[in-house]
Amino acid sequence: MKKEEKIRPRSNKTKKVNLKEKIFKCYYKEMEEKTKEYNNSHNTNVNFYLAQELNKKDFINNVIELSYFYDKNFTGNKDFMHIPSMKQVANNIIHFPIMLATQKLSDGIDDVLGATTIKIEKHKSMKENPLFPTRGETVLSITGVLTKFNNIYNEENRVRGIGKELYKSAIRGAININKKQKIRLICEIDCRNDKSLSAVTKAVKDLQLEGYDICSYITGYYEIYKKKELLEAPTFIIEIDLNSNKYTEEKVEFSYIHCKSQKLYKDLVKELKKNTTEQKKYSNVVGNKSVYYHSIKPINTENVELEIGTTADGNNRKPSINPVIEYVVSKKTINTTTSTDNILAVE
Repeated sequence: MKKEEKIRPRSNKTKKVNLKEKIFKCYYKEMEEKTKEYNNSHNTNVNFYLAQELNKKDFINNVIELSYFYDKNFTGNKDFMHIPSMKQVANNIIHFPIMLATQKLSDGIDDVLGATTIKIEKHKSMKENPLFPTRGETVLSITGVLTKFNNIYNEENRVRGIGKELYKSAIRGAININKKQKIRLICEIDCRNDKSLSAVTKAVKDLQLEGYDICSYITGYYEIYKKKELLEAPTFIIEIDLNSNKYTEEKVEFSYIHCKSQKLYKDLVKELKKNTTEQKKYSNVVGNKSVYYHSIKPINTENVELEIGTTADGNNRKPSINPVIEYVVSKKTINTTTSTDNILAVE
């Protein structure tokens, strides 16, 4: 006679969910709520969701489609956005929440109105990310926010403010994460990018009106050099304060209209140094480049004015992806083609 098997008692232990999973789940939920909220208030059919919700079997198609969206829809100043390669897009889809806003067209195609990626970092050393040196802190970065006008010549079908809405959802998701585990939330913005600065500030003001006790501040900027030559314009680090801290409310104007084209980047640095109070400087060497991060006395973005003049002109990029590339259309097709005349770059 076989010995009766003992029935093992059920374990009371619940599956441990790591922080990255929590962040993904939080943004899945935020996108669902954003879709309902936005369409109810704007009477539109815009859909907000994560790129990770697209058909996983069509991973390569999704990478190509999103790469096309970025490449074809940003032809502004090269310093304002570093367009991700297909390899970077693929890596982002695997590791980070990518927020999309789309609108269904009459032919059934989901037309992309905007996208952004929420990068997740936690470093053991201050040197791991020389552009924003931290140690032992979880940092979320709002990156690659890009939007376009949807049929600018048709007022009935025109969708406005998608960049601001993506910023709002990125921030609101971080607020909910921060309730359970302390994080920091930042975004990087070229020191002349007034559109991005405005979009972040408007998003924060909207959330303040909804009762969220938050603020956005310029808390630093970085420079990248190669053999003592600046490779690009200085970049602001905007931090969205999720913990209700308050700082001095002084108005600051960064005026670049007198910057000379022959030494533009150096003149931009001078203007930043003149109008900020440095608290600490971090120096790092990355390959053959030197990176300097300047932590400054925080400046409320509501009180910042950028007088950019023509300093952002003449450095525009051209689409680089070979248009001959062919790919099988996925089940959930995304339309990534649009006239470059109808584009609004938010960053």
